[in-house]
Parts: sequence; structure tokens; C-alpha cells
Amino acid sequence: MRLITLFGAALLGLMVGLSGCQSVPTGAMVRDAAFWQGMQDKLKAVKYLALTGRANVVHEDLRFSANYAYQGSSSHDYSLRLTSSIGTELASLKVTPQGAQLLAEGRLYEAPSAEELFAQVTPLKLPLDSFHELILGIAESSSLFNPEGILVQTQVPNFVINYRNYQTVDDLAVPSEIELLGPGTRILLFTRNIQSLER
Repeated sequence: MRLITLFGAALLGLMVGLSGCQSVPTGAMVRDAAFWQGMQDKLKAVKYLALTGRANVVHEDLRFSANYAYQGSSSHDYSLRLTSSIGTELASLKVTPQGAQLLAEGRLYEAPSAEELFAQVTPLKLPLDSFHELILGIAESSSLFNPEGILVQTQVPNFVINYRNYQTVDDLAVPSEIELLGPGTRILLFTRNIQSLER
């Protein structure tokens, strides 16, 4: 239970360690349908993304918040650092095609995938095997778009993902507020800074 509390605190406050880094200029959400035409293809062409943000987590009777720092090129090649609101590192997840490693409380955990890894160490389920696509706003096979072509909802196993707001980076729209609804779990992810976006 202590480990899940640490993850909660980390998942909601992960930005402190990278707060001094430069960020990519972003703009407000664009609602023009012409802007959104072909957006999914543009997002799939992104080769690398680095950002920081904050997460609010409700899991059954637990509530916590933490900062997070994400960087990666796919859901099989990324890292996710979780820190407390005062900058203490709570957990560090590294995912590669060979498997996943989690460093938490001075212990190293390993598993073939990020979701299997979390299942071993905490009851908090997270859609970590689709995390890159989720955080970029790439639609899965079961998705809903509004009339302007804006992705508003997608689904991955055990989770419904609601996209509540976006920010623009040049001709791209990147989610700035994401709601994840899963078994006994509600997570809100807020992007604070996009530090790098490469195409």
C-alpha cells in the first residue's frame, strides 16, 4: 500500500526535476476543422516527445497527486519519472523492446512489459503499454471524434481515455488535459511543458 501511495504522489508531481529545461512554444487549442484534417497521420509521424506534467489520481479510497516527466518515441521505448511536489523522485520507469524496469524505494523491478511490471508491484492499473499513443492523442481502433475532427475519446484495454483539451505546436495538436477512467480508477493528466517534439 505504501508503494501505491508513492506512485500516486509521483504520478501527480513529476515536473520539478525538469522545471529549468527549455520548452517548445505552444498555443491555445484550435477548433477549425481544416486544422484537424490529417492530424492523426501527423501525430503518428512524431519521432520523439518529451514533456512534463501533473497527475491527479483517484484509486478506490486513495487520492494523490504527483509530477511526471515523460520522454520517448513509442510505447515500447520511453521513460517516465515520477516525483513528489517537493522534487523527490518516487519512481522511474524505463520501457524498451526488451522489457520494462521500475526503480522505486531503492528496489529494481523487471518484467516483459510495463503493465505486467505494475501488476507485480501495485494494484493500480495503468495503460502503460499504450502510453506514448495515449499522451500524444493517437486514436485507437475504438475512438470518437467530434464534427471538427477532434479526437474526444478512445479506448484501450480496461480504460476509456477522454481528451478534454489540447494545445498547438506548429501544425500539431497535442493533448493538454487527459482523463483516464479504469477499474476503480480516475486519473487526470495535465501537460505543463512540452520540452521537445521531433518529426
